[in-house]
Amino acid sequence: MSTITVPDDLRRRVKRLASLLDIPQHKVLEMLLDLFERNLLEKGKQPVDPRVEEELKRARIKVELEDPEWAKRSLKLEQAKRRGLSPELFRGKWGIELGNEDNA
Repeated sequence: MSTITVPDDLRRRVKRLASLLDIPQHKVLEMLLDLFERNLLEKGKQPVDPRVEEELKRARIKVELEDPEWAKRSLKLEQAKRRGLSPELFRGKWGIELGNEDNA
């Protein structure tokens, strides 16, 4: 293990995120670097065909009607994403609290 020098304001931001997420600070940095790398790779992606998007919308409506629990979990994820949280930050941890109404 080694250390790096970062400005105090950045260190405080990392510390605050680690506290909010209840994880070690090095995990915050790891997740942020993963996101950054993924965003760099995604910049070269092709746009999605509008017909595909329309079919996905229809499928989503059908699934929401047939599975209200799935619809509730999906809504929670969308709300979290609008608040700035993203599934990429939680690699494999998404869904742990989704069924628990106390954590909504």
